[in-house]
Amino acid sequence: MELRVLRYFLLVAQEGSITNAATRLHVGQPTLSRQLKDLEKELGQKLFVRQAHGIRLTEAGEQLRHSAKEMIALSDKIERDFAVMATRPIGDVYIGGIDGYLKEGARLAHIARERGVNTVTHYTSCSSPDAITLLDRGLIDFAIVSQTVRVDRFETIHLPSACRWVALMRNDNPLASREYLTAADLAHEPLLMYDNALKAPSDLNNIAQWFGDAFAELNVVATSNLTTALSAYAREGLGVLLTWEHIARVSGPDMVLVPLSPDLVAQGILAWRKDRPLSKAAANYLSLMRYLME
Repeated sequence: MELRVLRYFLLVAQEGSITNAATRLHVGQPTLSRQLKDLEKELGQKLFVRQAHGIRLTEAGEQLRHSAKEMIALSDKIERDFAVMATRPIGDVYIGGIDGYLKEGARLAHIARERGVNTVTHYTSCSSPDAITLLDRGLIDFAIVSQTVRVDRFETIHLPSACRWVALMRNDNPLASREYLTAADLAHEPLLMYDNALKAPSDLNNIAQWFGDAFAELNVVATSNLTTALSAYAREGLGVLLTWEHIARVSGPDMVLVPLSPDLVAQGILAWRKDRPLSKAAANYLSLMRYLME
């Protein structure tokens, strides 16, 4: 299976038309159609259904589109990594993870700049489980995750800072005037929560442990892996958002942060694969991160 043909397939899927894709690729429609038929034959699956105004992906075609995007992304990353080796002394580092621990990344970038290290960091904001998936697939060098995911199969170091959980709500919420909130105060409130807070294994889920027996009966009205989405729900008064203090502060003057009692913090973890050698850029990043933690 050639990557070139997979790129053609992705463009046809994007355009919804073999004719339009052939025009953009500057190839003849019969040539493109033949290559797609050869791909279907190679895979033993029908990928397209022809319609009056273009094509529609079959279930197999949708699955291939998802896999092909990942293959192309990994191929592009490999090409970029080796291309910069010839032009830069260090290169690029790819990181994925939650925004709560960006403080270390920002300090690290500053230290690298002071040392004259020519490294470009590419950060993908995503949930901890998504970061682990990207790391497993080789699409990033490091994952920055919370303690709510299992990292036993990776090399890890704990980041120096911890994120403090708070309740974010509108200032007209009756709970907004409280000095702090307990699990009993929030047990029956409409809550906005991160997806991972509900899906994390019980032995790693600090939110579940904080709520105790009440966790199973929480009134969760919306979930997301994005702080911006949950903050928007909170601003509309849909519920109380459980989030990290320094992230929630950007939500506006009409919002109030109330600490939790007992205090609840989440430790950050930097993870990388044991079975994959680090690039020179990634090894340098790790070295600087360890220096930062001294």
